Amino acid sequence: MRFRMFHGQIVTVALSALVAASPAMAQPKKAQLYSYHTGPAIGGCPGLDWHVSVEPDNRLIGFVAWDREQHIARLDGQLNADRTFEMAANEVGGAGRKATIKGTAGGAYINVAIYGSGTPCDGINLPIPLSTSGVGAGGG
Repeated sequence: MRFRMFHGQIVTVALSALVAASPAMAQPKKAQLYSYHTGPAIGGCPGLDWHVSVEPDNRLIGFVAWDREQHIARLDGQLNADRTFEMAANEVGGAGRKATIKGTAGGAYINVAIYGSGTPCDGINLPIPLSTSGVGAGGG
């Protein structure tokens, strides 16, 4: 009788451990949001409003706006295993300009630099701080 009770307790503990370790019970990884208004930079680069989300699948999405948000470019890219990234920047409306954003991500900041925009912003490194580390999954 005692053996059955003890055996039943072991089975219960083992099943509980399996359920707790199952992928369905795991907490989903949350996106990280980096946003900041960079003031005008040396050389004539205007202030830029950045909003970049690093999604749980390491995709980077967001936008950058300038001229008091009169212009906006969508950002889309992928974070590499070494924490470097490259994002395509495509202006919405307006002149339809395109540029490339390169940088590194990790911890409290992502560091970005714009290339190919033909503006005074090209090649300037800008740190964008982490705004929150717990935004809901999915960004669009």
